[in-house]
Amino acid sequence: MAIDREARSVSYTMLGKGEEGSSSVSYDVLVLATGSFCFVPPVPGMTLPEKKNVHWPDDPASRPEGVFVYRTIEDLEGLLTAAKAGATRAVVIGGGLLGLEAAKAVYDLKMESHVLEMAPYLMPTQLNEPAGTVLTQKIQALGISVHVGVQIKEIVHTEDGKVRGIRILEKGADEPVLLECDLVVVSCGVRPRDSLAGNCGLELGARGGVKVDASLRSSDEHIYAIGEVAAIGGTFCYGLWGPGVEQAEALVKNLVDGPGSMEYTSSDLSTKLKLLGVEVASFGRTADFWFKRQFDGKDPEVKSLECRDEVSGTYRRLCFSADGSKLMGGILIGDAKDYSKLLQLSKKADLGGNDAAGLTYGRPPPGAANQEAVDGGDGTGLADDDLICSCLALTKATVRKTIIELEAHTIPQIKKCCKAGTGCGGCVAPVGEVPKLLAHTLKKLGKAEASGICTHFVYSRRELFDIVKVKELKSFDDIMAAVGKGADGCELCKPVVASILSSLWNDHALKGGLDQIQDTNDRFLGNIQKTGTYSIIPRCAGGDMSPDTMIAFATTAKKYGLWTKITGAQRLGMYGAPLHQLPDIFKELVDAGMETGQAYGKALRTVKSCVGSSWCRYGQQDSVTMAVSLEDRYKGLRAPHKFKMGVSGCLRECAEAQGKDVGLIATQAGYNLYVCGNGGVKPVHAKLLANDCSEEECFKYIDRFLMFYISTAKHLQRTSPWLAELEGGIEYLKKVVINDGLGLGAELEAMMQRNRMNFHCEWKEVAYDDELRKKFQQFANTTETRDSEQIEYIDARGQRHPANYSPPDILGPALYNKTEAPVDWEWIFAGEAAEFPHNGGLAVKHGSQELAVFYLPAQSSSDHWLATQNLCPHKQARSISRGLTGELASGVLTLADPVYKTTYDLRSGAGIGNPNFNLSTFQTKVEDGRVLVKVPPKEEMEEAFELQISQAYSAAGKEYKKRGHGAAAKAAAATNGVANGAAAAATNKIEW
Repeated sequence: MAIDREARSVSYTMLGKGEEGSSSVSYDVLVLATGSFCFVPPVPGMTLPEKKNVHWPDDPASRPEGVFVYRTIEDLEGLLTAAKAGATRAVVIGGGLLGLEAAKAVYDLKMESHVLEMAPYLMPTQLNEPAGTVLTQKIQALGISVHVGVQIKEIVHTEDGKVRGIRILEKGADEPVLLECDLVVVSCGVRPRDSLAGNCGLELGARGGVKVDASLRSSDEHIYAIGEVAAIGGTFCYGLWGPGVEQAEALVKNLVDGPGSMEYTSSDLSTKLKLLGVEVASFGRTADFWFKRQFDGKDPEVKSLECRDEVSGTYRRLCFSADGSKLMGGILIGDAKDYSKLLQLSKKADLGGNDAAGLTYGRPPPGAANQEAVDGGDGTGLADDDLICSCLALTKATVRKTIIELEAHTIPQIKKCCKAGTGCGGCVAPVGEVPKLLAHTLKKLGKAEASGICTHFVYSRRELFDIVKVKELKSFDDIMAAVGKGADGCELCKPVVASILSSLWNDHALKGGLDQIQDTNDRFLGNIQKTGTYSIIPRCAGGDMSPDTMIAFATTAKKYGLWTKITGAQRLGMYGAPLHQLPDIFKELVDAGMETGQAYGKALRTVKSCVGSSWCRYGQQDSVTMAVSLEDRYKGLRAPHKFKMGVSGCLRECAEAQGKDVGLIATQAGYNLYVCGNGGVKPVHAKLLANDCSEEECFKYIDRFLMFYISTAKHLQRTSPWLAELEGGIEYLKKVVINDGLGLGAELEAMMQRNRMNFHCEWKEVAYDDELRKKFQQFANTTETRDSEQIEYIDARGQRHPANYSPPDILGPALYNKTEAPVDWEWIFAGEAAEFPHNGGLAVKHGSQELAVFYLPAQSSSDHWLATQNLCPHKQARSISRGLTGELASGVLTLADPVYKTTYDLRSGAGIGNPNFNLSTFQTKVEDGRVLVKVPPKEEMEEAFELQISQAYSAAGKEYKKRGHGAAAKAAAATNGVANGAAAAATNKIEW
């Protein structure tokens, strides 16, 4: 490939096609996005001189067998192949970010792992020596050998040219030693792929790369560069995805509106990540924090404080301006929970009322109790310039401006106007920061806050709970008829109502039409995974389980080929079960004496315990028996959110009871009762509710506490934020629970007793009820089953794992629209009309493809039956039929996919939450009680969808490995061949 700047053309030759594959293309504007290549140290034995490729410096063919770089999917596949072939010892050269990720990869492949770093400590670019030392200790504790300050002398081969070791000179040693290994992974950084630019005479940066100005324009006004090949100002090339995206935005603006329309000068190099399970963060006010190594303590204008905790293995170093008034940057190892706050503080003109020592050692600022809240009283805990939506980098001030100036007075309007909440969605959850800001802002504007659950219910969850309790309403239809609006609910109110009904009456989640208002987890009694399969976690009360039960669990998991794990909550879990196998798995577990652990529900998850006085010499009480009693008492209890319990047998707190929603710590006289603690994103220490309680008192107080919480909390509100919003706090809660100050004690205890009397193992009822079993049938039109995942599995640590399951999104228009269906399409049988659930859907098989058919009897006759594709464009799980249906106030019929909650217009298939995601739609009719759908022929439909999928993979720079045969597989392979051939020829392909 070559650039002719004078003629403004690019000439190229397709690999393997000789002169016939030569051609050229003219340009008005040329953008170089050629990325970078891996730097391979010039060590003897590292490469094969006779196979050196000047056009591809990191060509795998130029390296001996057993030497890899860590860069592309093909590199990873090579490592997997080596592991399967019997490789047991691996050496990773490079102790930077990517090197440590490579070490994690070979470690996960059950290899003996070594990391070699030439610098005196790990991650020398981002960390100082103390931080690197702490990181080294944590990684070595995992069983990975770390060698720092080493010199690499040569790669040693066997007679047939395979790697057998690496000769190194250890720090302080006199003679080199041979470190035997089966493979070497090189991760020593990257170099910009700038040869194409250099050959045509473009000016290059001092350290390589194409020198560009603030408009990303090179020394030739018609040529631009972005990504890892762009040397910004001729000094530095960014090797990260984030800067590439920012550069792309600036480039588009400059190409459309003219050079200089938008400047790009730098990107923030701050980062937070987990390396081998260790939290590591580095942040700075400017790039000087890293380029001038301000964290090393050698800059007289920067003063530092550090805190090292050898007990917990954490390290924190914060750097301040000479007068201590500004935070210049910092390093966090082992505990990075304060990263976001500190990062935002480092961009401000002062410390925001904090002092340097307090920030470093985790102390509150002086006089904090008397100071005005930084959030202005809105309850978010955020200043105006703090990020309220980290996914889209939106500040609180930006969202407030949207509420005021654009009159976005509801969460959906805020999403539409500024996109807040369209990422992970956490900031717009009922307990997120955006609803708090919205309520506070509307109050200041003198406008009535829309406090209802959604447009269908003007009541809050608490108000609706009281209405359902007083009126003794038992179904969603009854509640809609009594106090709701519209013919149907939506994905917001249906799960709320389902939770209220379960909390009050505890009926089976799949009976009486309740299944169609449940989220998919409760509907199918297992946690849905991103592959569309489910996890199965039986109850393990107090962590107490007999050997025979464990053997039965393992036998079932092995029979169905499921991945198993001890969960973080002291239970056994199996993962990867397809929908149609769930009843059979439930039956085997139930027959072995197990019951549902309801890990899928907003319910009691588990009661964690230590071994207590039965075994431990320090135990004060029998904590295991108490934990089992608690779990048996509260199992099946649905709540606004999940809740956890713990029982510790003494003050040593091995069960971490003070980090639970309910915690008991044994004393000589009984138990101390703690409430409203939790771990997770925002850990909260539990509050002491009562001292030295007897077992009977524990049960009484916990009964009252839980039912008071269930009766009054918001949907998806954990106990700790509920208590924080409870007027009077823990003292008020003591009056209600301990002293019965509201006179509700007997009522709350009676509510709990009714729940306990109505408990049933949901798994058992499904396992032995043929009608309930039908709800798990894979397809409505056949009893046949098929592999709907279509993903590759690998063996990792002796178990079956998805091979990096992350299919690309399918963006753009849908393939089919029911209004444009050709007359020669065929009508296929989709199932018996009587078998379809009201206001829900079922999957339908059509050859190798799947449809989703929905029955909405409350709608007009033309909308009774609606059909779409079953493949979700977002991450490609075949699960659309399991989504929740609803209706907006505008009359739009909605569908929320069960995995990521992406919303669609069920009539047209158009994406609502994201217009780039769209569903194909198909005509339906009912004849003689049989549902029919008009679709293309099997082969045509299969080929069309497979082509669409393979094109999505190609656009994302990934290889699509279609499992199967036939025309569609060949079409997919052909598409991949074209895409891969073009990628091989086009060396300007960006490789962020």
